[in-house]
Amino acid sequence: MTDKEQLLGKYLLKIAENLDISPTMREKAEKSYRSVGEWLGDCDVNSDVKIMPQGSFYLGTVIRPVSDEDEYDIDLVCLLKNAIGKSEAEIKKIVGARLKEHKTYSSMLEPEGKRCWTLCYEEFHMDILPCVPNNLYYIEPYLTEIKLSHKLDSGRYIPKYSNPYKYHEWFEERMRVRLDEAKKDYSVRNQVEISKVPLYKVKTPLQRAIQLLKRHRDIMYDKLPEARKDNAPISIIITTLAAQAYNNEANIYEALSNIVENMSKFIKRSGDTFIIANPVMPEENFADKWNENPEKAREFFRWLESAKTAILTAPINTQGLHKVSEALEVCFGRNIVKRSLVDDGHNTKIARENKTLYVDGLTGGLKTTPSQTTKKVGGHTFFGK
Repeated sequence: MTDKEQLLGKYLLKIAENLDISPTMREKAEKSYRSVGEWLGDCDVNSDVKIMPQGSFYLGTVIRPVSDEDEYDIDLVCLLKNAIGKSEAEIKKIVGARLKEHKTYSSMLEPEGKRCWTLCYEEFHMDILPCVPNNLYYIEPYLTEIKLSHKLDSGRYIPKYSNPYKYHEWFEERMRVRLDEAKKDYSVRNQVEISKVPLYKVKTPLQRAIQLLKRHRDIMYDKLPEARKDNAPISIIITTLAAQAYNNEANIYEALSNIVENMSKFIKRSGDTFIIANPVMPEENFADKWNENPEKAREFFRWLESAKTAILTAPINTQGLHKVSEALEVCFGRNIVKRSLVDDGHNTKIARENKTLYVDGLTGGLKTTPSQTTKKVGGHTFFGK
């Protein structure tokens, strides 16, 4: 890697860290979904209900909304273990009816969605997915497939299938080398067993890369017409393709470069049909909507090309910190980038004051260790003069 790439990687990491959900917000969300789980679990003496997170909250890839007026998305699975014999309509309505019985939840409840019931909190909304075990039992880590209920526009309910638990396992395995390193480091610093370190407590380059890609998507489509916004790439596709392309790179710049260059190679074609198979449940095609609406596929490739240029090429080809900042603001938003560069600038200032900041005469990059081609920095320098 060149010094420019290393420095850009450092800034991208800072931006990703600032995109993360705050510990306070995560605690609020966890407390809220535990309360919902207790209420749903007390619906009758024979009930056996399991509430568990899924999606970005579960994978450690959740990001802040673009606007303060927007909300975090919290995705939950509501597993009705003893309702295997119920119809798809009954599965859905059991959960909705129970939520409506609660004075507070009933006022927060949105109209029934295709798959979920949604509770609107002040700072986030919680999508609750009613489902039952797809086998006779749900036993982690062996029998974890779920059957959920999908409501068609006609009002008819049909079964769909998924496996959030196995997907989470697969996702962890795709970054096993870096994940084990991060968990080991966290366990030493916090004096806890490695096995008890949850995924959201640590971050690998893969998780950070996904956060940045999702943020770029959100910024790119924020001001576009609704027709294009509705066709924006969905998170599960970005996450799956990124994880498949990831090769346990240690540096976030290298990880992003590899991911955006190779993620499209994992999209399969069969005639005019796009296939992005769920890696733990191949019968589930994450690209099924692409085949119903080809514009969604075209929009994905537009977004991917934009990500390559805006996140990696444009900042590398600029000269001067203010130009780098402007390029990154296009990708990730002004406030996040400004805050991230201020954080890094503070650390650079300390290095300068300690006389441990150097500029490489060959590349123009900043270093904290001297070499034959470096000289000490007097003023702030980045990517050239």
